[in-house]
Amino acid sequence: MKYTEYLRSDHWKGLRQKKRKNGARCGICAATENIDTHHLLYKNLFDVETSDLRLLCRRCHFLTHDLMRAGKIRFPSTSHHSRFVILKAAVKKHLGIQTKNMFYPKKLSA
Repeated sequence: MKYTEYLRSDHWKGLRQKKRKNGARCGICAATENIDTHHLLYKNLFDVETSDLRLLCRRCHFLTHDLMRAGKIRFPSTSHHSRFVILKAAVKKHLGIQTKNMFYPKKLSA
């Protein structure tokens, strides 16, 4: 099965639905519009779990793929967490928001 066919499959639709059940916002910039589901790791098309996926807005998703193609994102590990930390840091650096917490922009009062 080709990748484009897989993206129309019930398997893929089910995984996307599970991933979005707690809301849909970008894991990098916290945007809530134009949310895509990004694969952190491709084992094979049908060996994908929700831990292999992250929700990203279209801007961060396309930028992630551009930076990977340009060799600016490299993953020394297959750990989902470490891959996402590296990916997120690279995209935030490129956007110039590396020191900004997008999920809690205001300091929480004690």
